[in-house]
Amino acid sequence: MKSKSSTPPRTKPGSPSAANRQSPPLEDVLQIIRLMGESRLAEVELETPDLKISLKKHSCPPAVPAVPTYTLSPQMPMPFVPNGFPLPAATTEPKPEAKAPAPKPEKPAPAVPQKTYHKIFSPMAGTFYRAPSPTSPSYVSEGDQVTPGKPVCIVEAMKLMNEIKADKAGRVVKIHVANAKPVEKGTLLFEIDTEPAS
Repeated sequence: MKSKSSTPPRTKPGSPSAANRQSPPLEDVLQIIRLMGESRLAEVELETPDLKISLKKHSCPPAVPAVPTYTLSPQMPMPFVPNGFPLPAATTEPKPEAKAPAPKPEKPAPAVPQKTYHKIFSPMAGTFYRAPSPTSPSYVSEGDQVTPGKPVCIVEAMKLMNEIKADKAGRVVKIHVANAKPVEKGTLLFEIDTEPAS
């Protein structure tokens, strides 16, 4: 097996030797490109013994007037139909119906004034009882008529049974506390309708 000798390549007579050949450095080529971009030159050619550079500017195309674009609604692809068969009728998407204006909200009916009732509150903290003893009937029930001074309940405080009496005549509309439940001073016990029934 013969080994290749590393002999320098022969140069043609009249051509410069390899030692004399020098390519412009890359930075110089880039500088030429930059300068051409900044100038009005349309074309530059640079030739050295071992390098040829030809640069041409592309002229900008004339401005095209803007054309309005239209978007088509997506349609179903047409099925394959062999020759001789009629094509199916083209389908078009239905146009969206114009929405009717939203109805104006009706004016709310005038608020009927809520009837206010006379209230009886607990004058002390203790335990609320509706009857004088566990075996006795309640003093009053909802719907009963009361008169001023009539006992309506007892509040036990420190082993003392304190009778609570109606201070106005009327009909018991609501009892707010369950029997034998603790109450605080100011707890709402009863609501009394003091207006005479019509």
